[in-house]
Amino acid sequence: MVNSLKSTTWFKTIFDEHYELIRNYLYYLSSDIDVAEDLVQDVFMKLWEKRDSINDQTVKPLLYKIARNLYFNMYKRNSIDLKFVNSAVRGTENESPEYILEMKEFDVKLQKALSDLPEHCRTIFLMSRMDEMKYQEIADSFNISVKAVEKQISKALKLLRTKIDHKL
Repeated sequence: MVNSLKSTTWFKTIFDEHYELIRNYLYYLSSDIDVAEDLVQDVFMKLWEKRDSINDQTVKPLLYKIARNLYFNMYKRNSIDLKFVNSAVRGTENESPEYILEMKEFDVKLQKALSDLPEHCRTIFLMSRMDEMKYQEIADSFNISVKAVEKQISKALKLLRTKIDHKL
């Protein structure tokens, strides 16, 4: 009973600390919040099943690995096409029609450019820019060096600048 209570407390702590990050990671991979919500539940179910054999020091990279594996297994089964949610045009009620049109055109270019980025590069870039994660946090999540994160961000920016011809 005491061990069961300890496991429950440990799991709740891990869940509370990492749920949003893992869900966002899955969202960046899938571009679908419903898919991300479903998969993040599966990630934590797998974690619960393995709870007795998990090292606390490596739980975060393990969560990302489980999430990635579940996503790609689902992707293979369903052959999902990447789609990004159009979120750039907000609060444009008072803007001119030309401005709104320009923003929509830019958003289409940006979404296309983001979807064309290599998967690992796109994920790291979005974790940095959307989740505002520090490079060290991203590096820890993937078990890579901060230099590797910097290289991926630089690569993403270079590719995006080339594709959308706009300063990011």
